[in-house]
Amino acid sequence: MRRKIRFSEIESEVPEDQPGIYEIHTDAGIALKVGIGSKLRKRLLQHRASRDSALELKQGGSHDDPRDVRSKGSILAKHLYYDKSVSPNYDLETQAGRQMFLEQSCHIIFELTESLADASEEERCRERDGCFRYVGRVVKR
Repeated sequence: MRRKIRFSEIESEVPEDQPGIYEIHTDAGIALKVGIGSKLRKRLLQHRASRDSALELKQGGSHDDPRDVRSKGSILAKHLYYDKSVSPNYDLETQAGRQMFLEQSCHIIFELTESLADASEEERCRERDGCFRYVGRVVKR
């Protein structure tokens, strides 16, 4: 069963140790990302945190080039950092700005699965549909 929640509802609505698939959408209707997690709650909490410390600059790299920045936590944080067009009302280059954007302007649709393999298969199908803004490499917008 698919459920729709706000980022602030993750702890109360997503079971702690179950696999699943999720979609993140803006309230304006932009499908941002589809993903999976072996422990879905933990994965969604990583996205919500959108930590600057998880965006690591490669030695000698530049913050202007997405290829020079690694994401150790949430690839969504990296996508948002480089996407100026998704929401001009928030400073997505800051952790606080990304967190505020996710809580105030986005929602999660999630579904628990029997296994991570089931979630992975479903993720591939949804990505092939081409409706998600963030798939694959991070680009500067």
